[in-house]
Amino acid sequence: MNANEQSTTEHTEEAQPKKTKRKFFERRSGWILTGIFVVFVILILAGVSGAARGINDRVSLAESQAASRIQTQLDSARSDIEEGRYQVALDRLDWILEEMTDFLNDENLTEIGELYSQTLLMISSIGTPTPRPSPTPIEPVVTPTPDLRPVEELFETALAMVGEGAWDEAIRTIAALRENNLTYRAVEVDGMLYIALRNRGLHKILVEGSLEPGIYDLSLAERFAPLDSRAEGLRTWTRLYLTGASFWEVDWSQVVFYFEQVYPHLPNLRDGTFMTATDRYRIGAVEYAQELMTAGEFCEAQAYFEKAQSISPDPEVQPLAQDAAEACLRGEQPSQGEEQVPPAETPTPTVEPTNGAPEEPGGEPTAEPTVEPTQNSGG
Repeated sequence: MNANEQSTTEHTEEAQPKKTKRKFFERRSGWILTGIFVVFVILILAGVSGAARGINDRVSLAESQAASRIQTQLDSARSDIEEGRYQVALDRLDWILEEMTDFLNDENLTEIGELYSQTLLMISSIGTPTPRPSPTPIEPVVTPTPDLRPVEELFETALAMVGEGAWDEAIRTIAALRENNLTYRAVEVDGMLYIALRNRGLHKILVEGSLEPGIYDLSLAERFAPLDSRAEGLRTWTRLYLTGASFWEVDWSQVVFYFEQVYPHLPNLRDGTFMTATDRYRIGAVEYAQELMTAGEFCEAQAYFEKAQSISPDPEVQPLAQDAAEACLRGEQPSQGEEQVPPAETPTPTVEPTNGAPEEPGGEPTAEPTVEPTQNSGG
């Protein structure tokens, strides 16, 4: 290559502009891509937030609708109970527990439990015979063998036992169910346990004469729902019976005080001695009348002798009653050297339940309670 050609080539290369590589954000395409990415991110965030709001709105709507449906079913169940449609009421409560579990609050569960217990109680009390006292107390035999059946089978068995009035078997089956699964259909299981304990307590008191165990069963039942008026009335009279019996041969005035309240309402209430409330009052009245005779209170003694004789005439008591009547008629007073015994005070009865916690009876009942247990124990 000659000098002229080389010079021409160098001049041409110098005349061409030099191309330099620019950075990403200095190019127009870079800004465009960045803008697209930002818009895409904004759209994603908007979609996510909108979906969250939509879910929240749907959840709120579902909760409000569920609360309305639950309350409607509860009101209908209450009406069914009042009108005697107990099975329909149970179906409504079962539907709430099965279909609306996620929407139930503590207040709903409490109300369902009370309605369930009330319905089962009414069902068990329909068409049940009046029990007759058995001459021999029956103690149930409890077997410690664990029951490994599935909880659903145990539940159905317990339900059948409650329906048949087999209270001991029902309670044992429910205990086995709770050992397998403490939370399985808890409200319904509590209702069955209330019915079984309540009715077994009545059976023990009225049929077996096992007063303390009967009171204990009623106290256990009360943990699941308030006792009905019949069970509460029986528990009150039973506590008065036990208190009066505790004064036997110790303070006849107290014996008369307590059994004078019990025997008009539950004349055949008895304990393990097979002495009825009527027998205890009659014997106590005779013993107390003799104490009054000794103290010179002849007219008051005559009144108690007459009360005892009106219950069951006793030839041995008749002469004593006659002596008291004649002395009262003559207006005799005790001699100077004879000590006068003041009338016994009548304290407000306080009865301690068998579970060890002192408790006042709920006042003196003013009406005769209906206390027949709903069915004989299956034990």
